[in-house]
Amino acid sequence: MHTNVRSLRAALLGLVALATVSLLPAKVSANEPVMYAHYIDVGQGSCTLLEFPCGAILIDTGGDGDAHVDSLIAYLNAFFQRRPDLNRTLESVIISHAHIDHTRGLREVIENFKVKRYIDNGRFGKSDEGGTTVRWLRRQVAAGKLHMPIIEIKDETIAALPRPTGLTNANIDPLQCVACDPVVTVLSGGLQVQKPGWSKDEFKNANNHSVLVRVDFGRASFLFTGDLEEEGIRNVLGRYTGTTLLDVDVYLVGHHGAKNATNKPFLGGITPQIAVMGTGKWNDGMEDPDDDYTTYQYGHPRAVVVKMLSDAIQRKRTPAVTKRVADGVRNFRDTTITKSIYATGWDGTIDIRATLDGKYTVTHGQN
Repeated sequence: MHTNVRSLRAALLGLVALATVSLLPAKVSANEPVMYAHYIDVGQGSCTLLEFPCGAILIDTGGDGDAHVDSLIAYLNAFFQRRPDLNRTLESVIISHAHIDHTRGLREVIENFKVKRYIDNGRFGKSDEGGTTVRWLRRQVAAGKLHMPIIEIKDETIAALPRPTGLTNANIDPLQCVACDPVVTVLSGGLQVQKPGWSKDEFKNANNHSVLVRVDFGRASFLFTGDLEEEGIRNVLGRYTGTTLLDVDVYLVGHHGAKNATNKPFLGGITPQIAVMGTGKWNDGMEDPDDDYTTYQYGHPRAVVVKMLSDAIQRKRTPAVTKRVADGVRNFRDTTITKSIYATGWDGTIDIRATLDGKYTVTHGQN
């Protein structure tokens, strides 16, 4: 598990024609441990590569079509060329929930790279298109064609802990580097029993069962909430009231900036410095009104969410930029972004470099 830290090469990542262009991190000293969170542009979807000195973890494998899956695989190929010490190996793949915009590239990732362990919420209904590759993976493991542990995160297991600390173990938190020890903690998972006050529809909603992951790298901290919606947020807020477990610096905005996944009480618990949203370009889908699964048809990110983020975040985005936000489905307008709020649909792949003392540098590609 312990490997020597290798120097990172500065390079310009040229992907296939369909891939997003992203600037690779600059070279750093071997005695300066850093991590990178690479929020990969996969269109209307979510995929984040966490890069540490001794390993890498992938959270979600989404995308809104085959072209973005190709882009994801090209990005990971380029990443492993830059990090040959990792031997094309992911310590784990974590799927927040079995919706297609979080799982579309899972099979291609499994088939192209070594994955040591797989984590999800244990919920993948037959009607969920995104569950297709989740079920495929389980069949492959059961048949002995793939060799990896499958870890299912049950929310009841987390709730039963003696105190609200979140869940971690050697599979959830597999890395301990020579000069640093990243910490990965799961704060919520898939519910098995309907909670009091939840309707049947709220319980059936896969978004409310998203695996919520906190990552700490020294004083740097990141939060990944999948598509957790209002009911799931209330569950998490109730569990961690009086703790600092939700209090992080970098927030991957829930549900791609949808209005049902971010609210003021939640932001009050997170107190983010930087926010990132996984979306497509605002006009993706404008020419095809019959395709409901597009950024344009969903109206992401919502202006009300961007406003809440702007009010909550103190850190500036320099220079300020003018970007498109939505007041509703198929209803976009320009707004000026002055705070540290980013979106893959605005900025391409977003790379956040973090040091152990909690300092951040944000770079991004061009769309």
